[in-house]
Amino acid sequence: MLTTLLHPAARRLTGLAIALFGLSTTAPAQTRVLFVGNSFTHGQFAPALNYNAAAITDVNFGLPAGHPRAHDAGMQAAFGGVPGIFKMFTTQAGLNYDVHIEAVSGTSLQFHHTNALPILTQPGWDKVVLQEQSTRPVPTSRGGSPALFYDYATRLEQAIHSASPATQVYLYQTWARPDFTYPAGSRYAGLPIDSMTRDLHVAYYRAFFSNGRYTAVAPVGNAWLTAITTGVAMRNPYTPDLSKINLWASDHVHASKWGSYLSALVLFYQLTGVDPRTLGGSEQAAADLVITPTTAVALQQIAYQQVNTVVTGAKVPQPGRNQLVLWPNPTRDNVQLSGLPVGHTVGVFNALGQQVTSAVVPTSGTLELALPAQLPTGVYVVRSGTLSRRLVVN
Repeated sequence: MLTTLLHPAARRLTGLAIALFGLSTTAPAQTRVLFVGNSFTHGQFAPALNYNAAAITDVNFGLPAGHPRAHDAGMQAAFGGVPGIFKMFTTQAGLNYDVHIEAVSGTSLQFHHTNALPILTQPGWDKVVLQEQSTRPVPTSRGGSPALFYDYATRLEQAIHSASPATQVYLYQTWARPDFTYPAGSRYAGLPIDSMTRDLHVAYYRAFFSNGRYTAVAPVGNAWLTAITTGVAMRNPYTPDLSKINLWASDHVHASKWGSYLSALVLFYQLTGVDPRTLGGSEQAAADLVITPTTAVALQQIAYQQVNTVVTGAKVPQPGRNQLVLWPNPTRDNVQLSGLPVGHTVGVFNALGQQVTSAVVPTSGTLELALPAQLPTGVYVVRSGTLSRRLVVN
């Protein structure tokens, strides 16, 4: 539709022209979307928890105490959360989205399979977003249960598609937890926050590539790490850098308002295909959540960049020591590398053996290497010591 393709200000002028000159238009078709998850979906804390709740449907709202999907005590109002922010984005973009949330604190996809299957298998969902409990996808050595994640994500996908074969099913990749990274004795103690992000990335994309019926992964956790590595967000909330935003809430687990906003931006772009940068600094949800225009624009840019990072099955990073892992591949502007010792030099070489750029692995263990501007398309070699990998620049 014409109005969905225009900037918000232009859409307002178009609406005025329709009113003045009697031009006809057709309302955009409605898209029904269901978000399934836990507190990483509903937001856990104000102001995200109940944001824009009146504009979406909380399918668990009002269930009696004792029902397995009933809201926790003290959280009796309808949830808005990430879906509420997502809904505000779609409204501003001129999209007709009927947004539903089925989120229960602390639960897994296994729980939803046991207790919410009749909701997920209702006919007519255009899109369903599945968010797993925050630690299940990570390796068992880190306290996870990846086999259960793969099992129940697949069961839900199959049930949804049995009811509605055309439904698009998305996986919502969550973020790394500081409470499992920085305290002594925690699951990822001594490792950078990148490590848990990488494990989540591997698990979600492994689930995606092993099952050809998912539409996409919404790389929320990757976007959080990008916000950190680009200096927009702080890396360690236990030693806060007040010059940067904190994506985590005060419990160092759940999302802050900034984290929920970035999560919703990634989901908005992944599900709708609308460039989040078109929302701009005057975007309404940012204003409501008291997020500055400058920060809103920065997070919109990160969401755009992250969703546009193409991942293929051959490029899913695998955990391990002293193995050169790089992604995305192919790429255009930059490449991330991991698996090498801190301090090692990494070089990128063209087909003639000429070095086009180099860098040193930082203390985080993950190197984000910017490729030279105007680098010709083609095949390059990324090398560190005796390790090398092919890199395609497109």
